[in-house]
Amino acid sequence: MSHAAHQWVDRLSHDTLPVMRRSLTRVRDLLNQSSVNHRTLAAVIARDPGFSLHLIRLFNHLPKAPKEPVSKIELAIPLLGMAQVEQASRTLPCLEDHLQGPPQRGLITCYSRAAHAAIYANALTLRRRDIDEGAVYTAALLHDIGEMALWSREPDRMRQVQQLLHQGDGHEDAALEVFGCTLQEISAGLSEAWGLPELVRTAQGLTNSYLPRPLSVMLAAALARESSLGWQRPGTLDGLELLSEFLEIPFDEAVAWLHRQAAEAARQLQTLSIPLPAFHLLHDDEPAVKKVPSADRAATKATPAPSTNEPAAEPSIQPAPATLQQTQPEPAASASSTAPLQQLIATTLKELQREHGLQRAMFAMLNKERTELRARLVSEQSAEGKLRAFQVDLRSPTLFSLLLKKPQAISLTPANAEKYQHLIPDPLHTVINSRQCLVMSVFLHNKPIGLFYADNGPKQAITPQQFANFKAVCQRTIQTLS
Repeated sequence: MSHAAHQWVDRLSHDTLPVMRRSLTRVRDLLNQSSVNHRTLAAVIARDPGFSLHLIRLFNHLPKAPKEPVSKIELAIPLLGMAQVEQASRTLPCLEDHLQGPPQRGLITCYSRAAHAAIYANALTLRRRDIDEGAVYTAALLHDIGEMALWSREPDRMRQVQQLLHQGDGHEDAALEVFGCTLQEISAGLSEAWGLPELVRTAQGLTNSYLPRPLSVMLAAALARESSLGWQRPGTLDGLELLSEFLEIPFDEAVAWLHRQAAEAARQLQTLSIPLPAFHLLHDDEPAVKKVPSADRAATKATPAPSTNEPAAEPSIQPAPATLQQTQPEPAASASSTAPLQQLIATTLKELQREHGLQRAMFAMLNKERTELRARLVSEQSAEGKLRAFQVDLRSPTLFSLLLKKPQAISLTPANAEKYQHLIPDPLHTVINSRQCLVMSVFLHNKPIGLFYADNGPKQAITPQQFANFKAVCQRTIQTLS
């Protein structure tokens, strides 16, 4: 380890990582339930690098230290005791209070990558039939602890690293310029200072290890990092080629495998306020990542990555579960399965009904040309299924084209009906409740992609509380997808 890395490890090793607010509140809620068990708690904590790191450090620094560091949260909880978990949930710093603005987004992005890397690594070990997948999961979750610690303690310097990355510097080159050492060195030094499992250290790639477990962790972390920046980037393609070689499967199968894992990660992590890269598989410019011939790879790497602010393509959503109706025929499913992503949106629609009393809910989406808005997912308690016919031509001014000008929500009521009725196309008056409904536009990366709609059927009124709940639930989903 270089002298600069030693200095940074010494500065950072006395701190703790903050924990996402939803992790803290969810753990407190579970502890207040009489039927809570270790597995349920572990499922929440193991998705949060800050909370997981705290419990592992706590366990590995007990007065009677264990012979082997614990590598699985589910094993640490019963040995530490519920009292320690409860104390941690009330004393650990909250990420959203600890950081604001770009630094907060920087650390949350790290946590998102960590959670995705852990899920990818776990899937790799299951495919390899490794009996100790917990060690690999934890090592992938904590792979970038150096970067996380620096975002927490030195956010201004990490923003300098980001600026260098935007100028075209490599990840480690940017870190060397700002910190005088690589982020891998800092992560390896912190893992040693904190007594973390050996796999966290060996998976930093500093020892040129080619063993399956460290390789699984490094590959999962690389895939999570690159795919978080874009599914069509050269770095993602490189990672997919490595995945193809590692699993000894064709490239197209590796693409399908990673897309399935990303979709599963979105399903597991949807309750957290973190970016979910899998959502962009729904509206990427291509239905699946295509392999770039190796002879052209050098030229491809020299080309800037496609901007994520380009107009989004119309998504391909697969047939829905029983009560959630798909509104249009779809082509044969591509290699990437998006059913869990559909479930992510479907969960919002069901929550609006079951928890907030709304009778009908819909997610409508723009087509690629942004000339038409059409129902994509519909949940209705009646058998009529009228919302499935929702379709709006946006080339003429309508209420919906105005809503898609900026992020906003509206409650249509008899009191404001006169103001808005003329903006609703005549055919829609028999499809929606044009006098009593809720609508909220959905923007990702400052671009409109569609809207959420809900009502209480053709006759029942909507309460102010339902409007407030509608906005809160939809906004939470939009933040999750961003």
